[in-house]
Amino acid sequence: MYTDAGVDMIELLGDLGSEISLFLSPALWREIFKPGMKAVIDSVKGKNVKFFLHTDGNIQEIIPDLIEIGLNILNPIQPECIDPVVIKKLFGDKLTLHGSMSLQKTFSFGKPEDVVKEAQDRIEKCGYNGGLILAPSNALTENIPIDNIIAFYDYVRQSESRVI
Repeated sequence: MYTDAGVDMIELLGDLGSEISLFLSPALWREIFKPGMKAVIDSVKGKNVKFFLHTDGNIQEIIPDLIEIGLNILNPIQPECIDPVVIKKLFGDKLTLHGSMSLQKTFSFGKPEDVVKEAQDRIEKCGYNGGLILAPSNALTENIPIDNIIAFYDYVRQSESRVI
């Protein structure tokens, strides 16, 4: 098994929601998907492995379930549909947030100073007590102005805040 080879994090993939809500009802997700995810997580319990879930969309209704089955890190915390500040307040003591920077708005259409302002805001409002891996809310694509990417990386690198 991978954990015997030293793997320390396993990523689970699968978009579970749209920008409005889950793709299926919370009850149906709990019936169909939750048992399988729990079985995967339970299979390596006690081996010091972290579980990272990538799912776009508004999945706030099932975050307590994800924590219950042992999820450690949630990505991407897409701010267009799920408020990172609210998620931090509700679940930040049990879950690490990965992402939270707007790819659809700030990175794509903002100026470098907008990117820095959003990064400062996320660190201030979501980085307290750790539990934040500040990153764009999805993959950076060719349409992102390079100056925005550089501004983000320069700010984070120079920031004295340690948000993880």
